[in-house]
Amino acid sequence: MSRSSVLCLAAVFLGCTILSGPLHAQSNPPLIEDGSKVTLEMTISVPTDRLIIPPHKSEYTHGAKELIPGLEQALTGLHEGDKKRIELDADHAFGQYDASKKTTIPRAQLPQNITTGEVTSTPDGRPFTVISLADDSAVIDFNHPLAGKQIVLDVVVLAVKPRA
Repeated sequence: MSRSSVLCLAAVFLGCTILSGPLHAQSNPPLIEDGSKVTLEMTISVPTDRLIIPPHKSEYTHGAKELIPGLEQALTGLHEGDKKRIELDADHAFGQYDASKKTTIPRAQLPQNITTGEVTSTPDGRPFTVISLADDSAVIDFNHPLAGKQIVLDVVVLAVKPRA
C-alpha cells in the first residue's frame, strides 16, 4: 500500500472518529433517584442476634415507599455496581417493638398444624408470628420479626433504570 493510500485511510478514519465521536464514549451511568427502577442484592444481618439473612435480590421503584425509609434514603444517588453497608437503628428500620401488638386468641382460630415461631397472616393479610400454643389459646405477635432491632444491610446495586 502506498504512503498516500495509508494517509488517505488515516484521514478517513480520523474524519469518521471526529464526526461520530469517540468509539468508546462512556456516558454517566444512571443514578438512583425518585422514579428509578432499581434491582439490588442485599444481605441483612442482625448483630445483636447473630442472625444473617442470606443474599437475595429485590426490585423496587425508588421514591414509591416500597422499602423501609432508612434504606431508601441511603440508596439515593448510588449507581449500578455500587456497594454500600447501611446500618439502621430500629427507628429507621422496622420500628420499635410494641408490646400492645402481642395478643392471645382462641387456639381454634389457627390452623391445626401451625407451630410456634411460624409466621402466617390473618384472612385480611396482616402478618403475625405465633409465639406460643396451648390447648385452648395461642399467643400471637403482630410486630415485624425485626422490630426493635438494629439491622445491617450489605447492598450491591445490580441495575438502575432511569425514570420514564
